[in-house]
Amino acid sequence: MSLVCAVPSFTDLTAVTGQDVIVIGSGHSATRLRLDQVLPDRRGGKVFFRALLSGAEGTDVRNGTHLSRVGDYLVRLRLNRMESEDGTPQYEAHAQADLDQFEGQFDLVGAR
Repeated sequence: MSLVCAVPSFTDLTAVTGQDVIVIGSGHSATRLRLDQVLPDRRGGKVFFRALLSGAEGTDVRNGTHLSRVGDYLVRLRLNRMESEDGTPQYEAHAQADLDQFEGQFDLVGAR
């Protein structure tokens, strides 16, 4: 059995804001992170999304690319760990989004 990663539309991604994202780690471990915010980012003729996620205290996901379940999609997320002001873990994720439903619906932000 093989897993196929999908490229969700930006609308699909914003629909699951506030819900849990399942991040599949090495081996058989999985971690739940909450999808707090999704922002569009157009680079090189493609639309990517930049997402902010948060975890419960003690949550630890290594920096790097992870297979993740976002809504009904399996997506490869590139996660970078940060800490909030209160010390709880936060993550910034980047991945490609489908352009089809995106045009004209959202303001684009630049990558940092």
